Amino acid sequence: MRLVLLSLLLAVGGVPEEPRLYGKPLAGLPPSNLAQLLKSPAHGQRVRVAGRIDAVCRNKGCWLELKQGESSVHVTFEGYSFFVPRDSAGREVVLEGRVMVAKPKPDDLAHLEAEGAAQAAAGVSIEATGVEIR
Repeated sequence: MRLVLLSLLLAVGGVPEEPRLYGKPLAGLPPSNLAQLLKSPAHGQRVRVAGRIDAVCRNKGCWLELKQGESSVHVTFEGYSFFVPRDSAGREVVLEGRVMVAKPKPDDLAHLEAEGAAQAAAGVSIEATGVEIR
């Protein structure tokens, strides 16, 4: 039976890839709606957000932009301690981290925009502690 199931999976596109974890394991926080979170962000609030990776840092994979419905947010990684694959755009993602409310410095903003970070200027971002790419 297992051989039949494996053969069937391979025939329709292969065995599904296991989710990949970057950073710390996810703690199981309740899911947040990104649009609501962006309407009234609370600096330091711990959140869990799911969506699609819209863009990734082209140089190192040191940030991503997460899109959920029509809403997007810039995501960095806690303490610059981990990166995600640069070819992750378009993949589904679940992440946990802290909401950050602060306008980036002009030099940092120019650097991020040169790398393709469209949401960096928004003043609200998430500093992820863990990212699971599916």
